[in-house]
Amino acid sequence: MVLKNKYPICEFDTGKNPIIQAANFLAKSLPEKCVVTFFRKELEQFVSENNLPVIGYLNSEVLDIPIYEYKYGTDKLCITMAFCGAPGAAVAIEELHAMGCEKFIICGGAGALTKDSKVGEIIIPVSAVRDEGTSYHYLEPSREVECHKETVKTVVSCLEQMGIPFTTGKTWTSDAIYRETPDMVELRRNEGCITVEMEAAAFFAVSQYYNIPLAQLLYAGDDVSGEEWDSRNWNTQKNIRYDLIVSAIEIVKKL
Repeated sequence: MVLKNKYPICEFDTGKNPIIQAANFLAKSLPEKCVVTFFRKELEQFVSENNLPVIGYLNSEVLDIPIYEYKYGTDKLCITMAFCGAPGAAVAIEELHAMGCEKFIICGGAGALTKDSKVGEIIIPVSAVRDEGTSYHYLEPSREVECHKETVKTVVSCLEQMGIPFTTGKTWTSDAIYRETPDMVELRRNEGCITVEMEAAAFFAVSQYYNIPLAQLLYAGDDVSGEEWDSRNWNTQKNIRYDLIVSAIEIVKKL
């Protein structure tokens, strides 16, 4: 049943019978546990150092993203990347899920909304403000969407055991990277957001829709908390990005 609204983005179909599903054209072939990252160069380094084989692809008209297999003991998991933005995030989880993945840890970067944030600080988002479009096709309209609580607990426990400092908090998911205005940043900060990124709300919505254990690790990158943007050389933090992939692998093993 379609719940109608004045604004199309707020109209929601409660039915679960889409015309096309990833399972229509994808077969189960992947391990149950999956790490998704947005750090291409660091992932390529990890793949090279560990000689990981390609076991599949996320295909698109623009590019094909390889899916790698990582073995540990008698078990295995897979590691790949997602397309940028909320639609790309949802498509990646849909297709990986159709191919057999049931548990996810995501790692990526985010803009910092608070002045006391340090570049490289690890953030565990527990909820996301839904300022994008994709999540509204998975869940009825609401201001926020929560991350999978039990998975968040596992992430927190694992980071504590590994001795890795972190902060938990709310993130702002936006589709428009070039529309993060000072007034909007202040508005989001005042409602409790400490980071801004482009995928978390979609990841959380798909996770909730399918009841998939999923959580995200973010590191605080560029600073958008002031009147002017400070890149803080966020995309050159190679050690932080590499270590975040390694941490995500260790955490997903525990799911």
